[in-house]
Amino acid sequence: MIVAVHGASGTQGSRIARRLRAAGHRIRPLDSRSADLTDTAALLRAYDGADAVVVQLPQVFDPVAVAQAEAVLTALGKADVPRAVFNPGMPLPPAPVGAPFVDARVLLGDRLPERVDRASVVGPAGPYLENLLQPWSVRRLRERGELAYPLPPQAPVPWATLDDLGDVVAAVLADARPPARLVVSGPEPVTGDRLAAAVAAATGLPVGYTQVDPAEYGRLIEPVMGAAAAAGIAGIYAQSAAAPPPPIPDGLLRPGTTTVEEWAARSDWTA
Repeated sequence: MIVAVHGASGTQGSRIARRLRAAGHRIRPLDSRSADLTDTAALLRAYDGADAVVVQLPQVFDPVAVAQAEAVLTALGKADVPRAVFNPGMPLPPAPVGAPFVDARVLLGDRLPERVDRASVVGPAGPYLENLLQPWSVRRLRERGELAYPLPPQAPVPWATLDDLGDVVAAVLADARPPARLVVSGPEPVTGDRLAAAVAAATGLPVGYTQVDPAEYGRLIEPVMGAAAAAGIAGIYAQSAAAPPPPIPDGLLRPGTTTVEEWAARSDWTA
């Protein structure tokens, strides 16, 4: 199939696009240069002739995020794309929460089946392990020996890898009757202490897991992503701590195959 992939050069989209190429699909990469997400006409041109679209919304935290979701929905309906998969990039709450970043994803996930015949929402059960490879995390690791994240060290977390998510997206696109929703996790929930041990074994460095509060995590992010994005991401973690996502219904969970030890061993910790 010809698959148009939003954000195909980004952290999430590039991994999914790689998995789809491995499955034999032709990738049409979409980014801000090829399709303004608030421009329905530009999106229609980007979707023209595609057999499927994989949607990932950018990290936008102001109200334009909702306008982007609405434009994508309108374009998908007008383009008559036969298949679409939406990766929200986060566990979705059951209803809007008043934050545009989250509400745009809730909107797109809820309304996608109205616009596309074979539509699926495939997202992670928890955070991506790849979050730990971002510049602020690697710098903290190499300077202080700390794997810093805003989650408790003893809490079992269903960390997911982007490669495992990409494999599920490829399987969904190949399914004649794809499921409406799937949630991807690792093979088993993992504590922060086990994460630190896996990274220590992979790097040969002494590594400990350190819980930071959302505000401090935002300060770590700010030099790389800017104040607005850092505040937005910190806010999401603060909301998640106050109101954890509901349990995953039976039948929706798809455990991946990549253990944290395998993931850490193959990752680049020098960047």
